[in-house]
Amino acid sequence: LALHSEIMDLRADPEARAEGLIIDAKVEKGLGVVADCIVRWGKLELGDYVVSGTHGGKVRILNDVNNKAIKKASPSQPVRIVGLQTLPKAGDPIVCVQSEELAKEIISRREALNAKESHRAESSDAQLEVEIVGGASKKGFMARNVLNRYGLGDMVADEGDDVDKEKVQKTTDDDTIRIPIILKADADGTLAALRDTILAIQDESKLNLCIDPIAVSIGHVT
Repeated sequence: LALHSEIMDLRADPEARAEGLIIDAKVEKGLGVVADCIVRWGKLELGDYVVSGTHGGKVRILNDVNNKAIKKASPSQPVRIVGLQTLPKAGDPIVCVQSEELAKEIISRREALNAKESHRAESSDAQLEVEIVGGASKKGFMARNVLNRYGLGDMVADEGDDVDKEKVQKTTDDDTIRIPIILKADADGTLAALRDTILAIQDESKLNLCIDPIAVSIGHVT
């Protein structure tokens, strides 16, 4: 990688506004939202306003990998940010903006767009539910809704129709053992890994299990 970057003369602008990725995020007592990020472009400075998805805030604390306070971060540097008002998702991009007003405007537009897409999806599901006839079709539709609730809908669709039918049949059998669970983790990345591991148990088990996460949250685990 170092050789390729040298040959291709790959360089980042160290004076531009920062762009990066959220590696992980959590809520710490006394600090609030703490986000671990890596700067991919530009410089990130203490006091900058940042936006990630529909989450934003002002960088109040900026630490390096050794958790020591720094005033600015350069490209390819991992940092820890404190100051976001709400919890961002791991893997989402994060960008530095000019002002708090611009950050709020970007977040407002993204929230409106998300609400419109959500409403469109709900309308589509409602129309599809009306069109479904027959007991088997209804069971399949309900099972797909359950899988979507767990965040597995896209994965099932990618695996093909055979896998989808198998999972639907397993979820809708009369002898299914439903196990409701509550998941809580200290960070978004930890929660995603925990959820995927636990939901994989129902596929690996010889019993006909349906693990149902009735509540999922991030925060201080007691």
